[in-house]
Amino acid sequence: MSKPSLVSAGRPALAQLIAEAIERADTRVFREDYVKQGKAVIVALRKSGFEIVPADPPAALIEEAAEQLPAGRLNKYDFVRDLHRVLMRLSRRHV
Repeated sequence: MSKPSLVSAGRPALAQLIAEAIERADTRVFREDYVKQGKAVIVALRKSGFEIVPADPPAALIEEAAEQLPAGRLNKYDFVRDLHRVLMRLSRRHV
């Protein structure tokens, strides 16, 4: 059985959303390459240790994250830390 796509149908690319926001905020006569600027924003955020993730994770993301968590009993702090790391790593597929 093939796994469902982690990319949510109908969700615009993050760089495009950022580009549109920059374009709306730009009141200058000469327009810029907003997608390029949007991608630069994403790169800068990632270099600073930030990830941009969907507010509502798709079921496929949850399923894959659950498969990648270590088996066995973890204390609640280790579980939350590991879950966060796995979700952040996998969420890059959504932007």
